[in-house]
Amino acid sequence: MVTAYGNAMVFPRALRVVQAVESNSQAIKAAQQPAASHVRESSGLVALLNNQLQGLATTQNAMQVPAFVNALKTYTHTISAFPLREYRYDAPVSIRTFLQRPSRTLPYSAVMTRTITDLLQYDRAYWLVTQRTWDGFPSEVTVMRVQDVTDAPAYYAGVQDNSQPPADPFYYLGNRVPTDDVIKFYGSGEGGWLANGATAINTAAALEAATLMYSETPIPTVALKNSGPDLPSSQVDLLLTAWEEARANRGTAYLSNAIDAQVMGFSARDVQLVEGKNLAATQIARIANLDPIWVGAGVPGSSLTYSSRVDLYRQLLDTALRPVMNLIEQRLSMPDVTPQGHTIKYDTTSFLRANPLDIADLITKLLPTGVITEDEAKMILDLPTLGVYSMSRE
Repeated sequence: MVTAYGNAMVFPRALRVVQAVESNSQAIKAAQQPAASHVRESSGLVALLNNQLQGLATTQNAMQVPAFVNALKTYTHTISAFPLREYRYDAPVSIRTFLQRPSRTLPYSAVMTRTITDLLQYDRAYWLVTQRTWDGFPSEVTVMRVQDVTDAPAYYAGVQDNSQPPADPFYYLGNRVPTDDVIKFYGSGEGGWLANGATAINTAAALEAATLMYSETPIPTVALKNSGPDLPSSQVDLLLTAWEEARANRGTAYLSNAIDAQVMGFSARDVQLVEGKNLAATQIARIANLDPIWVGAGVPGSSLTYSSRVDLYRQLLDTALRPVMNLIEQRLSMPDVTPQGHTIKYDTTSFLRANPLDIADLITKLLPTGVITEDEAKMILDLPTLGVYSMSRE
């Protein structure tokens, strides 16, 4: 059961267990003075959880959450592998070099990865045009990360409105740049993952921190409580050593009437860290509009066959990737980037590629009908073309 407190989500049983352990540790410490140094204190996990759950999500926190990183990579790694194609009135034309190698210093996939990352996290992304063709269109760009620019998106009803053009003046790394040289990619207008998913991301980050602290500072599995006179440190050391050796050897240890062995150990499952992390991963998958399998969240009874894998890929493309791809395609098709009448689209042919024999059979049937040309057939098969397309369809 998960309970919401304000904007935070906590796991009651986990917190109660940790609080009880802290209370027990303090009680044992008081009861065993001056031998308190032999009791390892609890790590302040409750305070850590509460601190992590406050405020907005940050990139630094989010990138410590495996589910968030997996969600981000599912988008960036997949989309950046799709090549761009250029069309003139729906007929394919030779793509401009700019759309294959947009940067002098970064490869195409790196440019796309950075752009998509900012678009998902902040609901906007920026390119700076550093070179143009003779007719004024971009021929080279630099990716400007959101953290490095000074833009001023308006706020409407508490949500950042990124539908406005770049602010004037516009600054990149503290330097003013011409607004006309800024290509701004507009998101869905909903604020991005870091804003919309702050609670889920911070909860997941807190659970990751809790797991790390739990592994680094484990709770003692057994506490020896002395209800008699305090023992000197030397005798406590001997007692603990004898007890630990007996446990390690599965032997028998002797305790006097004044010494009581109290079992205190809890596993990660006992404090619901495993269940909590899986639930947090599922929440992040929902924010990212992904099937939980893409973020590593356990789904009982799930198994992938060839057929289900194809369906899963198609679902990923249609419901998750396509809306983000549309944002980039349509921005690159605007007249400040692409000549009038030209459109830019991602080529996803290889992503949903069926059995090669089935594809060859389909092409064999389509070619004689004139539905596709030989060059288009070669593109489907990833074979080299002459690079010249008929303009008869214009």
